[in-house]
Amino acid sequence: MADTQEPKAAEQTIDPAALAFEALREEVALARRAVAGLAAERASIEIPDYSESLGKIIQSSAATAKTLRVLAEVPILHATVQDWAHAIEQANTAARQADRDALATLHGQLREAVDDISAIPREARTSDIQRQWLLWTFSGAMLAGILLGVFAIVPLVHAL
Repeated sequence: MADTQEPKAAEQTIDPAALAFEALREEVALARRAVAGLAAERASIEIPDYSESLGKIIQSSAATAKTLRVLAEVPILHATVQDWAHAIEQANTAARQADRDALATLHGQLREAVDDISAIPREARTSDIQRQWLLWTFSGAMLAGILLGVFAIVPLVHAL
């Protein structure tokens, strides 16, 4: 029993500040080992050589800059909305004139077709009227011949 009381007495004699200090020392030692491990790990990291990739990126950037300079000099990119509208109007003028000419030609052809179609009934009426005139003329001539024969020839024949 005496042995069991000694550790209790030893534990009771240890200062709580000393315990806290010991725990702090362990944490600092753990942090020191972690930092040493990180440093060793960092030293073992192999950093690749990006100089070839960077060279390609620089060449591409230079080509892009050159293209952008050329594009920046294009006058239409500096145009206002009114300039754009005017350019579009000028471009469409020829197309609209061609459309107007085509419509005028089609209108003329349509007018000729309508006149031709409307002339057909007139021509038919005209031929009917001419046929009627011929029939009336023939009938009148026959009647005149009969009357002439009756009034002129019959007395002449009786006189003889």
